[in-house]
Amino acid sequence: MKELKAIFKAGIFALAILIATNAKSQIIDQFDTIYTAGVSARTLPGYSWYQTFTAGITGNLTRIDIGFFNYISGIGTLEAYEDTGITGNLIYTGQVNVFCPGNACMIPFQVNCNIVAGYRYTFHFIPGIGVPDPFGVQADFSNSYLGGEMYSIDPSGTYPFNMDLVFATYVNDKSTGLEVAMSTHNPLYYIRGNSVVLAENFKGELYSMNGQRLEMDDLAPGFYVLKIYTLNKNESKLIQIK
Repeated sequence: MKELKAIFKAGIFALAILIATNAKSQIIDQFDTIYTAGVSARTLPGYSWYQTFTAGITGNLTRIDIGFFNYISGIGTLEAYEDTGITGNLIYTGQVNVFCPGNACMIPFQVNCNIVAGYRYTFHFIPGIGVPDPFGVQADFSNSYLGGEMYSIDPSGTYPFNMDLVFATYVNDKSTGLEVAMSTHNPLYYIRGNSVVLAENFKGELYSMNGQRLEMDDLAPGFYVLKIYTLNKNESKLIQIK
């Protein structure tokens, strides 16, 4: 069952990448696609959850994909805030439809707000009418996303989960473009043929889109996640081997 979930999830996210590739002004920015387990979330009054993330591109945040599982057919509220948590400046709020026919679903939600690279942001989901209690949320228990964390809110307070949601954010930035976001090199790495080469004195790890760690040589064509560790911060890059 776990292998089936991973295959299904990888296929859904690959479709999302294909859509982004065709719509060149909409770029995948931040993401965690490693679906290791599920969280049972509540719809009782005062219960919700949020995920923090660090923007990698300056521009208009146009879409947030969130992973759910099992049957869901209802509505909710999706909010975006500056900084960590829901006490910062509210920069977006809107009602969203949530429909998952079963198994694992990566559901896209359209948003519209400006973000700045290097700053921390939060998206907050509040379940509404029709969302079952409990409902399933995809999570990465390995806490592999380095730019933020998932938090749970209930009537007693707010608590870090020490894990991440399965999610992806999309940014519309004409000055950057998809080709730059997936360029063959930057100061931290470059692509040579079908291999990824890190710059001198940098360390990193390469993962497939379903979270499997890989060697950086003799790669098949496709998309990969490159995690680079620096003195000041850790970065995740979406790269493409052609």
